[in-house]
This record gives sequence, C-alpha cells and structure tokens, in this order.
Amino acid sequence: MIKKFFLTLINIISVMIIAAAVVVLCLVVFTKQGEAPNLGGYTVFRITTGSMRPSYDTDTLILVKKTDPSQIQVGDVISFYSADPALDGAVNTHRVIAIEQDGTEWKYTTQGDANNIPDQYGTDSEALIGKVVASSLALGKLARLVANPLVFIPVILIPLAVILISNLVRTIRLAGKIAKDEEEAAVREAIREIQEKRQKEKENSSDKEQ
Repeated sequence: MIKKFFLTLINIISVMIIAAAVVVLCLVVFTKQGEAPNLGGYTVFRITTGSMRPSYDTDTLILVKKTDPSQIQVGDVISFYSADPALDGAVNTHRVIAIEQDGTEWKYTTQGDANNIPDQYGTDSEALIGKVVASSLALGKLARLVANPLVFIPVILIPLAVILISNLVRTIRLAGKIAKDEEEAAVREAIREIQEKRQKEKENSSDKEQ
C-alpha cells in the first residue's frame, strides 16, 4: 500500500515537472527576442546580486506582475530593462524612489536597497516589465540547485527518465493484456455462437424426425 502510494506520488510529481518544462519551453519559444517570458502577465526572475538586501537576498525568486506604468508608486520594487551600458539591457530589479511624468510617458528613478546612491541611469515606462508582488528565497535556492547539471542530471533527469520508461513499459504491457483479453473474449463469443447454432440445428432435426 505504501509502495503504491509512493509510486503514485512520484508519477504525479514527474507529470508536473514535465508539464512545467513544456510550459517553460513554449514560453521561451514564443516570446519575442529581447523580452522576458511571461504567463498571464506574470514573470519569474531570480535575484543574482546583493543590491536589494535585506529586502531580497541573492538567489531570491521573485514574481513580477505586469503593471500599468501609471500605477507604479514610489516605494514599489520594479523589474525593468536596464539602460546602464554595463548591463547591456539586462533585467534589473530596484526600488522606485522618484517618479516623473512626461506627457503619456513615465520616468522612474530607482535605487537598490543596499546601494548608497540612486542608479545612474533612470528607466521609463517603455523599459518597465512590472512590479514585484511576491518572493521566496527557499524556492530561489531550490531553483539554483536544480539548475546545476551535477544535481539536475543524477537527482532529477535520470530518475524521471526511469519513471517515464517504466510507465511506458507498463502501458505497453497493459495495452497487450487488453488486446489479449479482447481477443479471448471474441473467441469465446464466436464459440458460443457456434454452439448455439449447432444446438438450434439439433433441435430443428429433432422436430423434423417427429
């Protein structure tokens, strides 16, 4: 019973991992070059520097929601495509410390919580990805661990491959058993029909003799 429960749990987890991998793959494939993949307006990033400590430590996984530029307020933490030449357009996540409106455009001055001075290069609504709405350091650490090939291959990929292969073998065997049962049922039905036919013939012969 425990073994069956354990195997069922592993199968569910494996299906979830495969589904997540397919979703991520589709997001990456169908996302325009230079843009961050998102699902339903939400994007996930991992903090890679300590510029936002203590709010977000290195490796923290953050959930960024696509937000109308006019809804961004001072104090919000936003993710944006950095205008800093040193970052070469990479995604940055800092806190908004000032906002200016220029017609329909919005300009934000940002600063990392751990930095002493504001970012040298500001950002605008065109470069805005969204506002940070949730975070998890534990999930971030787990994501980094899983991303390590030395962990991913032996701990996740190989067991997952074994599960998939065993499920495939089990499915093939089940399909074979079902086909065999159907064939045996068809043979039994054919024999039954033949016996009924012979029985009727005997009854008809008896009637004629009488």
